[in-house]
Amino acid sequence: MGALTVADVFTKFLPEYEKKHIIRSYHRGVIDSIQKCRIKHMGGHWKVCTNCGETKKHYNSCGNRHCPTCQGINKEKWILQREYDLLPVKYFHVVFTVPAELRTLFIRNQKLLYNLLFKTAWQTIDEFSKDPRQRMMAKTAMVAILHTWTQKLLYHPHLHCIVPAGGINENNRWKTSKGNNDFLFYTPNVAQKFRGKFLFHLHELYINNKLNLSGNAAVYKHKKQWYRLKDKLYNTNWGVNCKEPFKGPETVLEYLGRYTHKIAISNYRIKRITGTHVGFTYLDRNDGNKKKYTEIKGKQFIRRFLCHIVPYRFVRIRHYGFLSTRVKKKSLQRIRKTLKAKTPQKHGKLTIREVVLLVYDKDINTCQSCKKGILLAFGHWTKNKEPPSKVGIVA
Repeated sequence: MGALTVADVFTKFLPEYEKKHIIRSYHRGVIDSIQKCRIKHMGGHWKVCTNCGETKKHYNSCGNRHCPTCQGINKEKWILQREYDLLPVKYFHVVFTVPAELRTLFIRNQKLLYNLLFKTAWQTIDEFSKDPRQRMMAKTAMVAILHTWTQKLLYHPHLHCIVPAGGINENNRWKTSKGNNDFLFYTPNVAQKFRGKFLFHLHELYINNKLNLSGNAAVYKHKKQWYRLKDKLYNTNWGVNCKEPFKGPETVLEYLGRYTHKIAISNYRIKRITGTHVGFTYLDRNDGNKKKYTEIKGKQFIRRFLCHIVPYRFVRIRHYGFLSTRVKKKSLQRIRKTLKAKTPQKHGKLTIREVVLLVYDKDINTCQSCKKGILLAFGHWTKNKEPPSKVGIVA
């Protein structure tokens, strides 16, 4: 038996799950893509070696951003395309987390509240960078990535943000953060401002009837319960964590790559599928990141996984400040000039072959049997069609 996958879990437990749960059409499309990834239903092509004549069948990937099989190459492609954005400055990793009391609202208002999380996190960083008391007074930047899970697949919305220790001032000069050594901004103050901004906008959504208060969130239709929640949240310490800076700019993209194309669970973590349960490994953050093993019911695994499918066309990696799309090119040119830094190579759109060649120094079009010939594609077929026979094809 081969390695176990998320697709295997769906195949085993989805029929039973559907008996008691309604699956939205978008979620069903994601499930369908994951189940059909790299099998004949996705379409594909034959390849023949120009030297030894060996032929092989290749199935297409689904390309879905929630599919654990497809994320490796997408991550490497993203990293190569982001190399141009890198500056020779110090960078910090900042994590913005909302309290557990808000998760009921988040699950019912995903697109709305995810957008609010992005918005208020950036507003917080932006205001601190321009605050005279911080002695920076410059426009900084931020790359923010939405995650919604814990290692056990529990629902836990938070943002991973990469923030440079500086920005560009009104004189178009680079201004470095005045914090000593490994200090960006005073984290408790950042958390307080973030809390205030988020709750202000959340209350505006509530009083304007923009929030979906169905299911477990229905209790907040009563204003007394809403104001009780609001008061509790204002008196709660919100989780904002500013981690130690990266050892060097060259490690930033490698680190970012771990987060950009992560999904709730990777295939390699699934170790066992029984008639009723799914067993998988996880890192226990409360116990020194020790690797542990747990089992949950198959239906529960599916329910947790579906919670982490982001809304249709939702952008979960966003760039702000001088890295925002409309100003990035000019801003980076200006900053590199003032820093006297070289402009790195800019990669355009890359094919899978080009990415593998750049990252792994391996040509996927070289025959792995004879190591001499080039693999040529023929006999293409599309989704849900049987592959054509290779009979009669001559190299």
